[in-house]
Amino acid sequence: MCKLNVMPEKSTYLLFGENKAIISPDIVPVFTFLIEIEKEIESILGFQKKLDEIRNQYLDTINFIQFLSKKLKENDIDFEYRLKERPELIAEKLIFHLPLRSQMIVLFASMEVLYFLHIAYEKEIDDDDDKMKEVAMKDKDFLKKFINHFLLSEENDYYKNNKSRLSKIDSKKIRELRNSLTHFFSLSSYGLSVIPKVLDEKARKLEALLKKNKHGNIVFISPEDLHELIKYANHLRMKKWSDDFQNNPTDFRRKMLFVINVVKKHGAIIVYDKDLNI
Repeated sequence: MCKLNVMPEKSTYLLFGENKAIISPDIVPVFTFLIEIEKEIESILGFQKKLDEIRNQYLDTINFIQFLSKKLKENDIDFEYRLKERPELIAEKLIFHLPLRSQMIVLFASMEVLYFLHIAYEKEIDDDDDKMKEVAMKDKDFLKKFINHFLLSEENDYYKNNKSRLSKIDSKKIRELRNSLTHFFSLSSYGLSVIPKVLDEKARKLEALLKKNKHGNIVFISPEDLHELIKYANHLRMKKWSDDFQNNPTDFRRKMLFVINVVKKHGAIIVYDKDLNI
């Protein structure tokens, strides 16, 4: 997320730029909520990388210990220490099974958050009588427009920069993949599948081969792809709010109040160790 500047005025406002956002205090809970979600996602997506870094550092340490052991032996220095298990086995414990489906489910959950904030703002409801859930479950056209506008459009910078392959994806494929994963922990049969980012190049070749052999237009995306689409969708949503504020401050303040209320009612409360005083 961009740098936040909170100004002390009482009115509701949001000015979103490329590197910073100027917001009123009442909107702070919305940004805090979204920032905490982004932190969790980045932690989950970066877990494998962190383990790989630790494993590589540990293997370097093993090589250094072997070097020292050799020097001790060469200099006839008597020293013996037995580890409980072989060092290389400890390193192997840091090999992690990449949970692609779980990562995608978490990402789709973050997309749902953005969608519900979109519903609150555009429909001017904050779920006192379950109207938001009704829109989310029944108004498929509203969801389609949301995905097409915020994720799968050239206004989304990540989509724009990767249009040649992401243009093969449509809102229906996104919805079906989301439903398959969250309802049955499975992949969709509608032409959209999941791969780890390291297999990007091979996935492009496989897509071409499947198409050549008339197996349909199968598209592979990585969790990183979905993460970037959602991240830039968040940026686009902020920009739209900023534009709305500048075009009609009164309408913006009225509609934004529903977003603030939804976050206050349903957003997770983050408690840190320093806040507990125990």
